[in-house]
Amino acid sequence: MELRHLRYFIAVAEELHFGRAAERLRITQPPLSFQIQSLERELGVRLLVRGRRVELTEAGRALLGKARHAIEAADAAARAAQQASATVSGRLRVGYPATGIFELPPLALRSFQERFCDVAVQTVVAPTGAHLEALAAKQLDVAFVRLGVLDRETMRYRTLQTEPLVLAAPEGHPLARLPVVPVERLAGQPIVLFPHDVEPLLYRYLVTDVLGRSRVAPSVVLEATSLESACSAVAAGLGVAFLAESLTRVLAVPGVVHRPFAPPAPLSKLGVAWRQDTTSTTVRCFLEVLDELTAAAGNDRRLAPVASGGVAT
Repeated sequence: MELRHLRYFIAVAEELHFGRAAERLRITQPPLSFQIQSLERELGVRLLVRGRRVELTEAGRALLGKARHAIEAADAAARAAQQASATVSGRLRVGYPATGIFELPPLALRSFQERFCDVAVQTVVAPTGAHLEALAAKQLDVAFVRLGVLDRETMRYRTLQTEPLVLAAPEGHPLARLPVVPVERLAGQPIVLFPHDVEPLLYRYLVTDVLGRSRVAPSVVLEATSLESACSAVAAGLGVAFLAESLTRVLAVPGVVHRPFAPPAPLSKLGVAWRQDTTSTTVRCFLEVLDELTAAAGNDRRLAPVASGGVAT
């Protein structure tokens, strides 16, 4: 038995006329008669007496009240689903970058909270590796991460901000004398990087895509987990590091100079990740806020970070 059958039966039972019922349902009379007959065959009872007048049988009168309740319940369920889809409430757990001074993440959080004040936003500050693990364990709903996701079958990723990486080198270093630095010149140079478990995609990108494609065997002298430890290592002459270009405009560290890479320069990417199987309206609305903010930058240009902390961001 389908809800459609019950709706047809109710119309005929209330109108007691197949023609008027068909007009009310906006269908022709033959398919209406066929559906009522199909319902009677399925139930094994006569619901209507057909003659000069249409009348309900005892079985028809018994069905009519229950059919009305069933349709009301179905309509109420549909309205509840629609209202839930349109209402943004509950909780949103957001993974926030542990390093970096970006414009977009705090702006997105503020804009979302102002628009959807009924949502309790919980921020968790951690590096990309921890955010990806938390997303996989359903401990986060959405997270700002670097470069991408590890498992594209379970996660989705969208790049939000892109900027070049530059070389940070000790003052007086031979590479510091170059106007631009070819990646190939990093061969044999000790390098400061983020640990793989902290920034897995970034580590893989720099080691495999940037250095590997230039046939540079990485010589990692230090895995620094903070901007301070990286800068101090470079200033002390322990090695060189990859830094986001925006960082050089807001942070000057004595003993450290910055040089652009020769084209094509390696890139830093900040993006947003979420689970493939999410059906949350709250997550969808948060992503829409991010879309609006990136579009507001003009011509779909990425919002430029104020600064990007970390060793290689």
